[in-house]
Amino acid sequence: MVAKKPKGWRSGKRGGRSRMVQMTRHLVVSEGKETEPRYFEGMRAALGAANERKVAIVVKGTGKHTLDLLDFAVEHCRYAPETFDHVWLVYDKDDFPASDFDAMERKCTELSDESRTFHALWSNPCFELWPLLHFRYTSAPMSAAECQRALAQAMSKDLGIEYRKNLGGLFEAVDDKRGEALQRAGRLDTHHRELGNLKPSLQNPATKVGEIFDVIGPYLVG
Repeated sequence: MVAKKPKGWRSGKRGGRSRMVQMTRHLVVSEGKETEPRYFEGMRAALGAANERKVAIVVKGTGKHTLDLLDFAVEHCRYAPETFDHVWLVYDKDDFPASDFDAMERKCTELSDESRTFHALWSNPCFELWPLLHFRYTSAPMSAAECQRALAQAMSKDLGIEYRKNLGGLFEAVDDKRGEALQRAGRLDTHHRELGNLKPSLQNPATKVGEIFDVIGPYLVG
C-alpha cells in the first residue's frame, strides 16, 4: 500500500532530503461586494499554478462595515473547514464614525496571535485611492466621490479604460505600476506622520492596501 503524502508542498532538497514547507492560507474580507473582491480575485489569479500550491487565498465581499466586518471575519474563521494564517480586512473611511474606523487596527492587533494574524487594510477616503496611486501621487484631502473621479480620469488618460464601480480586470490593468503605488503610499504615510496625523481617520488621503503585497507579492507571476 502506498503511504499517503503529508500535507504541504516540496520546495526542493537539501542534503539529499526533501524539505517540507506548509501552505499558508489567506482570507481577504472586504466591505465592498464587487470592486474590491474583483481586484483581489485578480491578485489570486496572478499566483499561477505552481504558487497556488504554496499560497491559498479566499476572497469574501460582505457589504459589512468596520467593526461588523471584523465580526464577520472572526466568525468565518471559527466555522471554516480550513485554518487561515492571515486575515486581511479591506475597508474604507467614507462617512463611517472615526471611532470605529480608528479602532480596527487596535482590535486586529488584539486578535492576532502565533497561529493567525489579522491585518487592517484601510483606505481613507476609499479603496479607489490604492489604484489611483498607481498613476500619480497626491496628498490633497478628498472625498470618496472625488477620489473615484480622479481614478477615472487617470485610467482614461493613461490606459484608455473607462473606470466604473465594479470594473472587472482592475488588478490586471494597473498591477504593472504596483512598485510606484507602494512608493507613493509610503510617501503618504511619512507625510501624515510628519504632520502628527497618527490616527487613520485623520490620514486623508492614505491607504494600507499595499501591505498585503509584502506577504503575497513574492508569489505573484508577472
